[in-house]
Amino acid sequence: MRSKVWAVVGSLVLGGLVFATPRAYAKCDATGADAGDIANARAQVALNCNCAGSTNHGAFVKCATQQAKTNLTNQSCMGQVVRCAARSTCGKPNFVTCCRTSATGQTKCSTKSGADKCKAPKGGTACAALGIPSCCDACSATGCNASPSGAFLDAR
Repeated sequence: MRSKVWAVVGSLVLGGLVFATPRAYAKCDATGADAGDIANARAQVALNCNCAGSTNHGAFVKCATQQAKTNLTNQSCMGQVVRCAARSTCGKPNFVTCCRTSATGQTKCSTKSGADKCKAPKGGTACAALGIPSCCDACSATGCNASPSGAFLDAR
């Protein structure tokens, strides 16, 4: 229940960041012209915010927000960077990213308090992307992306 409350709080904070972005900036083209800018900012988050050693998810997201503010050329892309941090296991000990693919082939990601909590939807599949902390990186269109260690927990 506690993680659901924090998920709602995080969504509200993230929504506030997106809507608070000044309109003077160009619209974010996350898959086109701004993709490199976003990748650079996310690399700075990985470099300067301690995901593995963090025991506080909020502090990690705050650090990611600061890195986005500092490193993005197009500030309207801040939501893209912060969303990846907010939808991560950083600061959540023992959490995993869980990729659930429905019977119709739609894959969604969420964080779960353990690999055993990553359950397949009816008629679908699920896998825990071990070692990949952000939902932005964990799932492919059909399941989990390869983890850095090559290990997967298949929860079919």
